[in-house]
Amino acid sequence: MDVALPWELNPALHESRLVLLAQTAVDVRNKAFSEANREEGDTSWGIGCKAHERFGHALCKLADSGKHPWLTVHRDGLYLMPHIEGIAVRVYRGPADKPSQRHLEAARSEHSRRGEPRQMAFSFMGHETEPDGPWFWMMAVETDVEGRALRAVFFQANEAGGTRNAWEAPVEMAPAAPAPAPGDKPARPAKQRPAQGQPAKEALLGRDGRPLFRAQTVPLPLVSQPS
Repeated sequence: MDVALPWELNPALHESRLVLLAQTAVDVRNKAFSEANREEGDTSWGIGCKAHERFGHALCKLADSGKHPWLTVHRDGLYLMPHIEGIAVRVYRGPADKPSQRHLEAARSEHSRRGEPRQMAFSFMGHETEPDGPWFWMMAVETDVEGRALRAVFFQANEAGGTRNAWEAPVEMAPAAPAPAPGDKPARPAKQRPAQGQPAKEALLGRDGRPLFRAQTVPLPLVSQPS
């Protein structure tokens, strides 16, 4: 079966909208992990929870800004489901080819909550029945072993766990700063060597790193004053 692009299946799923959703998820997650302090006890589970809450907050801000009227967010506690012109998109962390049953159930529940009818078209009506439906839209945020986002993939999935029409959103990845090894101390700035012929004890540096000159005290002869 040929792979169809999301906006070919539904014009509401425009590429720019999907990229905004994906970029927000990637940026929020990677920022949360970049701020983590493993030495102080931050774990991937805790950081992941923070990333999830921040992602929901970021989506609500986008929806409330008025700049993206196509975006609405259904949020209830930890439950989060963005909608693009009423089309639910389940966002989760994990592989795009094997969505877990938990995420499939969330997509099915959202489908039922909104009262969307199942595909009931018949061939004698001039339409082909969509096999194995209904199909839900999902976005998988795939990560590395540390939990940082690597890519975001949109695709369709059904209740049986079948997937189709996967499309990777072109998102920008901020370069990750290398984490210092445990016990490493920040390197001290190198001291500037004294100029040739200048004693080492006189090589003073200012705050800007430029050399300072030591003032020298020169003894003056005593001059007798007339009485």
